[in-house]
Amino acid sequence: MFQKSSLHYYEDGDIILIVQDTAFCLHRNYLSMASKVFRDMLSCVTSSTDKDLSRINITDTSPLVFEKFLTFIYPQNFVPITWDIISEFCQIGDKYEFASVLGAAETFLESHFYEKPLSSLILADRYLFKFIYKESSKLVLNRFHEYRQHSKFLLLSHKTRSALFEKYLDFTISITTICSLKKHKDFHHHSLCRLNNLSFTSHECEINDWYESFFERFRLLNSDTLLSPSKSMNVILKHLMEFWRDYVNRTWTECEYRFFNDYLSKQFIAHFGNFEPLKFEKSRRDAEHYIFIELKD
Repeated sequence: MFQKSSLHYYEDGDIILIVQDTAFCLHRNYLSMASKVFRDMLSCVTSSTDKDLSRINITDTSPLVFEKFLTFIYPQNFVPITWDIISEFCQIGDKYEFASVLGAAETFLESHFYEKPLSSLILADRYLFKFIYKESSKLVLNRFHEYRQHSKFLLLSHKTRSALFEKYLDFTISITTICSLKKHKDFHHHSLCRLNNLSFTSHECEINDWYESFFERFRLLNSDTLLSPSKSMNVILKHLMEFWRDYVNRTWTECEYRFFNDYLSKQFIAHFGNFEPLKFEKSRRDAEHYIFIELKD
């Protein structure tokens, strides 16, 4: 014996969906318009009389979740997505190809991924939410030692887990080998530098001294304490900006400008790889910068 859904049992419905002990009397045309899977499923179900409607069993969810899920087809009783139901919503939306449900789940995560970064990354990994994948990976990598020990970490795909380990290992190596930047200088002077500078050798030595002083002044060479990626990157960026401001009031040659404004930052980006703030914090002057991974096509 089944009980009727209190929200979605329509007397003019022409198909009954059974979820555990609850019956939902719905409309074939609404279901078909919302989902290709339901359209194909209903095409195999013969029409019936009003007294004996055809029934389809739905076995992969609970009546409560399915009831909330149907609000995307019958919006008069709309229920917003929350953390409590998003996983099941995504599962049903994906299985039955309800684009509106997956879209709503993605929109929810765009505004809430920072609350549960690992859960957000798991869903983005499984349902191909590119923006969420990148943004949540920043926060997961930033506390990687903690998240990798979480039981949910194994719910990530092998490909994503491998990408996280590789990215964090690259970051660790970059921090511990930062001194290699000092040893491998490859600054190219401006093409007019030799022509305009009567004492090119002295000028070249000056730029080399700036390069040496950047490391020595801020003791980056002695950075043997592994910080979180965001803290490490922020320390380095802060040093770059402070070093740049020390010389901002000088009258620079084109060559000097290239060194301060372009060369140093490119050196560190090349060494550490790409890093950036969270998108919603991008406009903040003091925004933290993170390493990240991206979902490939």
